[in-house]
Amino acid sequence: MGFVSTGQETLERQLQATLERKLSLSTGEIANFVAKAFAAGDVVSPLGIALSPDSKLLAGQRYYLHRVAPDEGAALPKLQVLWEGEGAIVVNKPASLATIPRGSWITRSVVVAARRQFHNDQITAAHRLDRLTTGCLLLTLDSKYRARYQQLFDRRQVKKTYLARSRGDGDRGGAAAPQVGESFDFQLPMFKETGSLTVSIGAPPAGRKVTRCQSRTRGLVLGKFPLPEKTEKSEGEGNVTPGSEEFTPEEELLWQLEPETGFTHQLRATLAHFGYPLRGDPLYPEVLSADAPDNIDPQLCLHAHQLQFPDPENPGTTVTVTAPTPTWAKGALS
Repeated sequence: MGFVSTGQETLERQLQATLERKLSLSTGEIANFVAKAFAAGDVVSPLGIALSPDSKLLAGQRYYLHRVAPDEGAALPKLQVLWEGEGAIVVNKPASLATIPRGSWITRSVVVAARRQFHNDQITAAHRLDRLTTGCLLLTLDSKYRARYQQLFDRRQVKKTYLARSRGDGDRGGAAAPQVGESFDFQLPMFKETGSLTVSIGAPPAGRKVTRCQSRTRGLVLGKFPLPEKTEKSEGEGNVTPGSEEFTPEEELLWQLEPETGFTHQLRATLAHFGYPLRGDPLYPEVLSADAPDNIDPQLCLHAHQLQFPDPENPGTTVTVTAPTPTWAKGALS
C-alpha cells in the first residue's frame, strides 16, 4: 500500500492519520497497528529500506506499508474458482466485497481474500467490478503474467456479458415499455467529478476536475418477471395509488448487457438514465442515506455472468467462463 508524505509531521503520525481516513477502526487500534508495522520493518522506502517512526520525508515523497491491514469486521468468504489458466484464475465474486483494497475497504476485498485463501501475495485483479456486483472476476497469480491479461482488457479483447434486473418504477418520459427480445444500443456521454459517489450524464461543467467517457452498451431484454396477483378493489373505493396496498408495480425486466466501454458504474447509470433503474441499487437514480441498510434486501441485481477472451498462451483458442446464475435472475418469462 503506497502513500505520499506531507512532509509536515513524523512519518508515524502521517501514516496513522492516513489509515484513520481509510479504515473503520478506532484511533487506538490504528496506533497499535502502526507501531507494530514499524517494529516489524513493514514501512519502507521505494527502494525497500525500512523506515523509522521519526523519519523525516520531504513533501511528495512516497513510502509503502508492506503488511496486510487489520480486518474490518466479518470474516472473508471463501472464493469459488470458475476457471484456472496459465498464471490466472477467474473467481465468482461475492456481493459486498470490493475488488481491490481501497478507501474504507482494505481487507474486505477480493484481492486480499484470494491472497489469504491461496497463500499467494502476488495475486492482483486484471480488471474491476463494483463492490455490490457479483460474478466473473479475473485475477493474475504472478507479476510476470499481469501485463498479458491486463492488456486483453486494455485492448478490449474481452467480451463481458452481464445479467441485470431492472425495476419498473423508473421515469421513461412516456416511452413504451420494452418487449422481450428487443435490443438496444445505449450511447451516452458520462463524466465523474472527483470525490463524487456517482457518475453524471451529459457535458461536464466547465472548470471541474472530471474523468469522462463516451459510453456504449448493448442491451437485450431476456424476459419479464411475472406480476404479483392484483388485489381487487372493493366497490366504491377510490383510485389505486402507488402507496396503497392494492397497487401493482410494473413488470420487472431481465436484461443481458454487453458494455463496449468500461466506465465507472456504466451499466447502472445507463439503465437508470433510460428509466430502468436496477433493483437494489443504492446510488441510481438517487443516492440513499449513508445509514441505510447496505444492500441487504434486495441485493443489487447486477451480475458479471460471462467472460470471453483469447487465451494468451494459445491465441487461437477462446476461453469462455460463466458464473452460476443468481437466484434473482431466475423465473423470468421469456
